[in-house]
Amino acid sequence: MIEFPLLKKEDILVKVKQVTKAGALLLLYKTARTDAKYLDEVLGPMNWTNDYVEIKNNLYCRIGIREKEDQEFVYKMDCGIESDQDDGQEKKAEASDAFKRCASKLGIGRELYTSPQIWAAVNTVQKGEKWFLEDKNARYYVSKIEYDDKTRTIIDLEIRNVKTNVVVYSMPPETRMFADAEDLDFGGDTSAAATTASKKEEPKKKAEEKTTTSKKEEKVEKTEKKEPETKTATLDLQSLVREVGAMVKALIEQEGSSTKYKEIVKKVTGDTTFKCNVATEDDYNTVLAIHDELIASGFHA
Repeated sequence: MIEFPLLKKEDILVKVKQVTKAGALLLLYKTARTDAKYLDEVLGPMNWTNDYVEIKNNLYCRIGIREKEDQEFVYKMDCGIESDQDDGQEKKAEASDAFKRCASKLGIGRELYTSPQIWAAVNTVQKGEKWFLEDKNARYYVSKIEYDDKTRTIIDLEIRNVKTNVVVYSMPPETRMFADAEDLDFGGDTSAAATTASKKEEPKKKAEEKTTTSKKEEKVEKTEKKEPETKTATLDLQSLVREVGAMVKALIEQEGSSTKYKEIVKKVTGDTTFKCNVATEDDYNTVLAIHDELIASGFHA
């Protein structure tokens, strides 16, 4: 099976997607040149090919790959999006977009789709009804990126200003901490290192179980005496997600599993597949409801 390596930080570019009063929304992307480089490195120049076909006025790219020269090519195909630029390069940009999308289907750079929302802490200015970067020439780059090799998802990310080298975005600790969860947006560390550490601690925990029982009961009793608290929708989405992450960590430490959290998510959403760490502004009320259910259950940020 052909598997392409995860993108290196120097192969990932950053662009400004949106500017608001609070900062700028950044997006990670790759170029067609990067795709071609990875195809050359993994397969060799003679073991991949591409062509284009127009279907109903839409331009499609086909990329064929093979492991050996005596094998048949296996193809993937995807459509490009028309460019809105007006410099005579519209068709070239559409062809490049089709190539990049097709390469993603082969697995090159697909991990970029797991990026969190990147709201950069940058200065902005208002002109009329629109917001713009205070430094209109500002450019940004990926200074650090780490992946979960098993799930091929981004678990740590840092972005800096090219000119000043100032960090404008750093992946929240709670998001990094729980990015390894098996089927939850927030859960325990399921990495190999954490599993090994857990096994080493198990005999020690059993030996201390009797002496800690009374303390645990005392802690539970104190928790039950606390009046449930709820918060109104005053936090922004990222702050709310961070608080949920902290509470879920406390829940798992006390309960020893994520079962209780799954029950809360199911109660609020109807199933356990909702993921807070990829929530959008449209999901704010759902995240808030999960947040308040956690507080009502005695788990506080």
